[in-house]
Amino acid sequence: MSPTCQNGPEGSRMSLSHLIDGLLGRVAPMRVVARYPHGMFGPVRVLDTHDVDGLPVRILEVDGSWQSATYLDDGWCELAFPYHRLYDDVLVAAHATGNVLMLGGGACAYPKYAIAHHPEATVDVVEVDPLMLELARRHFFLDRLEERYHAQAKGRLRLHQADALDFLRTTDQRYDAILNDCFQAEEPLASLSAPEALDLVRARLLPHGLYLINVVSALKGPDSAPLAGLLPLFGERFKTVLVLPCGADEADLPDNNVVVATDAAPELDGALDASALGL
Repeated sequence: MSPTCQNGPEGSRMSLSHLIDGLLGRVAPMRVVARYPHGMFGPVRVLDTHDVDGLPVRILEVDGSWQSATYLDDGWCELAFPYHRLYDDVLVAAHATGNVLMLGGGACAYPKYAIAHHPEATVDVVEVDPLMLELARRHFFLDRLEERYHAQAKGRLRLHQADALDFLRTTDQRYDAILNDCFQAEEPLASLSAPEALDLVRARLLPHGLYLINVVSALKGPDSAPLAGLLPLFGERFKTVLVLPCGADEADLPDNNVVVATDAAPELDGALDASALGL
């Protein structure tokens, strides 16, 4: 049975699981739905496959890396990637689902979920590549979101085709949460981790606001360099910096980690104090 989209937090939140069988190294069969060879960050493919439970999944692949995903059929506005679900857990726990800025729209997976599940939410989405916004409508159900919730017509969803840094420099809006989902391959864009960008982010947050970014990194050892490079910069600007590991049982293996930076003191299950990691 597919996860279903419901207008409330009780909706199903099933995992993408793993499309790769870790034991046998087998990849679920994939069907190419569309190809776009000239994306801003490399060739783009839209792929249909299924997870290990047999649920149909659609993948957005940019230059060989998976950038976003959606369930198909009744699960079209559910969250497929675990780190997106962790984003939502943090925002709900911190009561920060009201006014959200998403840097890097991609296929608009989290904005769809926020609009469908949090009636109080308004979301600004900033995406530099116009092709991504086109694909979100054509292949990832952003058009269905508008038909069902009239989110753009009601001002709950605002799409900005713009560079994230430029948007931060020019907007006068302040947010409950800013989510940084800007990637090139599997790495966050360096320009959005620079001191100027972090200062701009902090200036665009409300006093209780949260800044979230997904970082693929180990928690210790040689593969912990991505976190080791970011956490000191965050610590210089925010009173609280927390790391929420997304999956790996072994701390020296790279995996998704959601970093939360804020001047508030949210109580988040499973969060690690960045200063205690020793990076």
